[in-house]
Amino acid sequence: MSKKLPVRTLSELTLAELAGTIVGAIGAMVQTSHAFGLPPDYTLLMVEINSYLDNLGATSNIYEDLLRVILCSDSLEASMRFCCLQMLLNEGVQCLVTEIFPVSYYERILQVIAAQGRGLRQLNMKGVWVKEESMCFMFEIVKRLPHLTKLTMPHIANDNLLKHIADYSRAMRQLDISGETDITEIGIEYLCYGECRNTLTYVDIGSLGEENICHTDVALLLMSLPNLATLQSYSFVGRSLEHILGKKDAGFRCRLVYVHDTETDAATLDAIVRACPRLEDIYLDSPEAGILEKLRSVKLRRMKLYKFSSYELADLVQHAGKSLYHLTAIKGYGPLEIDRLVRCCPNLIDLDFYMMDSLTYAGDASFVNLQGLEILSSPIQKPSLRRFICHTTSLRRLAVDSVTFSDEDISSMVIEHDFYQLEDVWFTSAPYLSIASVEILMDRCPELQSVGQLSGWALTPDDVILLRGILKSCNSSLVLSPASIFP
Repeated sequence: MSKKLPVRTLSELTLAELAGTIVGAIGAMVQTSHAFGLPPDYTLLMVEINSYLDNLGATSNIYEDLLRVILCSDSLEASMRFCCLQMLLNEGVQCLVTEIFPVSYYERILQVIAAQGRGLRQLNMKGVWVKEESMCFMFEIVKRLPHLTKLTMPHIANDNLLKHIADYSRAMRQLDISGETDITEIGIEYLCYGECRNTLTYVDIGSLGEENICHTDVALLLMSLPNLATLQSYSFVGRSLEHILGKKDAGFRCRLVYVHDTETDAATLDAIVRACPRLEDIYLDSPEAGILEKLRSVKLRRMKLYKFSSYELADLVQHAGKSLYHLTAIKGYGPLEIDRLVRCCPNLIDLDFYMMDSLTYAGDASFVNLQGLEILSSPIQKPSLRRFICHTTSLRRLAVDSVTFSDEDISSMVIEHDFYQLEDVWFTSAPYLSIASVEILMDRCPELQSVGQLSGWALTPDDVILLRGILKSCNSSLVLSPASIFP
């Protein structure tokens, strides 16, 4: 039987109770004020609650946890969450995620962070899209938060903001300025010669698949930030490296461990291999035919390919497959024999196939360590799929968009083979699987945590009601998806 629901820890219960008490006190005060026709007076209440927390000996971690729990609550009104932000943010809080707020709160949130967040080390502004007229408050945040090591603010950066980061953020190590932004070469230059040029190891810049930042500007980043290891989102890193080697410094070497490149040709891949001696993770989008062999000497741990030759992949892994732990193949042209991957990539942990022409498996060899398998929009015959799954009993996550397995197939698979580590099973379309398959999975897979997509299985609403009743009576942690399709 699947695992029982875990008992909540004392710290979780206490945190939830304390957060509820604070929110309840604010709500009671607001109701009382409205009853007497008066505007709510948050100031006095905030003083009283902070005094209460101080008397209890609340540490900075408690304030931080309270903010995390309250700000991410979808059930609380924005006014309530903002009040808690004002009340609980102090110099002891080191990590803050603003979460999503209405536009009318943006300016006030920025003012609170600038005034009260001096101790922050990590700030995530994903839920607050700062507009040009409020950018001055973002400048103040950067000025007044000298200890920031990680700043996440996609879609809002401009040259002036990068100048302030360059001037005041001496400890910055991770910077997310991705998405559609107003960054130009001027802003890039600020960052390249700023206070954090030697500390930055991770920069998320640009948009996936779009060269909204010129490759020559990214080349400047690569040459100026000596410890940069990851350029996330930017999809044309190879062009930047080729530009450096061809026009700036033929002996250039960088610390990049991850590279994403689009429409890669032979010269560009040569530049990537030559300039990135520490390369471990690569994503090639639509590489030129015949060039994957240039990666034979690279000890890659993770590889992602889009629009490529399946034959080239099979040839590459014969030489470079032993170091691979994660492989994602998207829209590979031609048939791919999974058997070859098993022989050449014995250490794979995750294997994902999307929109492949065809997949086959006919051998007896198996992945010893494979934990995650996804096969979506990729034709594979039922005998091949069944054989492959049965030979991969180490799986934790299994997702296949369409299967023709019957209840008898599932029963024999899980009875004859021990899937003792399987946690998630996801078949989008399984028209021949009934409640019997769910029950046998529950019985034979002790680590099972989720089963879906039951709306594509041969289950009736009554079947699902029965299963949920069984799960509830057994206090099982198993989740049946989707929750909203059935009553």
